[in-house]
Amino acid sequence: MALPASGIIKASDINLEAARATSANAPLGVQTGTAGAGSLVKLYDDATPSPVDQNSPYAYSDFYGKSYTPPVIACGTLLNQGGGQGYFEGELDFSTTTGAIVVYFYVSGVPDGVSFLYNSVTYNTLTSNAEGRITAASGTNNIVGSGSSSTEAALIAGSPYTLTKSVWNGTSFGVTGNTESGLIAAATNINLGAAGLSYTLVIPKSAASPSTGVLKILGNPLGSTVWIVSAPCPITLPSFTTNSVAVSSTVACCTATQNQTYYFARNATLSGNSFVIDTNTLPQVNNFVFSNSTGATALANGYYKINSTQALYVQNGVVDSIVTCPTCLTPYSSSTDSVFNGVCPLDGSNPPANQTYYHNGSGTLPATGDRCFSDAAGTSVLGSGYYYLTGTGSGNRTYIQLDNNGDVLFGYPQQC
Repeated sequence: MALPASGIIKASDINLEAARATSANAPLGVQTGTAGAGSLVKLYDDATPSPVDQNSPYAYSDFYGKSYTPPVIACGTLLNQGGGQGYFEGELDFSTTTGAIVVYFYVSGVPDGVSFLYNSVTYNTLTSNAEGRITAASGTNNIVGSGSSSTEAALIAGSPYTLTKSVWNGTSFGVTGNTESGLIAAATNINLGAAGLSYTLVIPKSAASPSTGVLKILGNPLGSTVWIVSAPCPITLPSFTTNSVAVSSTVACCTATQNQTYYFARNATLSGNSFVIDTNTLPQVNNFVFSNSTGATALANGYYKINSTQALYVQNGVVDSIVTCPTCLTPYSSSTDSVFNGVCPLDGSNPPANQTYYHNGSGTLPATGDRCFSDAAGTSVLGSGYYYLTGTGSGNRTYIQLDNNGDVLFGYPQQC
């Protein structure tokens, strides 16, 4: 809301427009020549529709029709609000650095909402160690915090809201006399749960420009608001080595090539008034996971091996669970099942070993007591009978015999 275009204008009006207390110390220009730091004139050096004249003599009439331009907040600044109610907005500067902007949002208890506008896209999908992935309707604030079904009903009943708007004044958020309307609270963006949780929000910054983004917070419309936000400068997300997406843990752990570098975002908790970022070196449950270092592309649904005994199960770009790798089977070449004369013809020939089967033994070929399967997952055992494995000519052809359980009988493999 711009200052009046004519008539009486007071220092308290100019303070209010600049998101400061109306009673704040307000020297007009401080010094002759060019306005000094801490003066009202200096505060409006980038006002719209045009800056206030920075050169003396100064006059209150210079402020007619001016709108205060809130200063841009440097990335890494810790932002917080305790008490009050309303809508809070701040523009953050990330310079030309590329990477992932990992925002941490702490809600003390009451319902508060958050979103981040960057490059014309609103980001509002959150995750936390305790609650996992939480989504909200496009373009809305994701409302989290504690509350019951009656709290949610009360939020919905009052929507849409028109709330007092606070902007950054250089040191804190302050009211300006303006309001923000059309603020939605609906079943599609309310995700109430536990109190005192820290949430993670990832915004990809893949190019030097744009260099700024806008943090938007819907302070509890039903009462006082208490929240803390950290928006660090862009980082290269921590990486891990794994496979391309696999349809099962067996494929991921046993047959997939481990040649992909993927990325994850660590979650955090609040200690005092500071966020303590988790130190995990591999993704853990409820971490965001991505195929690139800026967080632009979420990993596809499926399984990813992360060490010799474990694989991730990913759903919707978040680690849903970590599973234990199954016992891996060994592939081998074989003929189809036959009778003895089929695998050891009297003329010394051999049938083609054109099938790939699998066994659970420790050797290259199945041996006594090993179980044999037709699939890498080990779900289908081979039928009983004789199977040719390798070798040519009489006395050099290796074969096995299986029982009805697919197990290699005692004394095999043998040669014929």
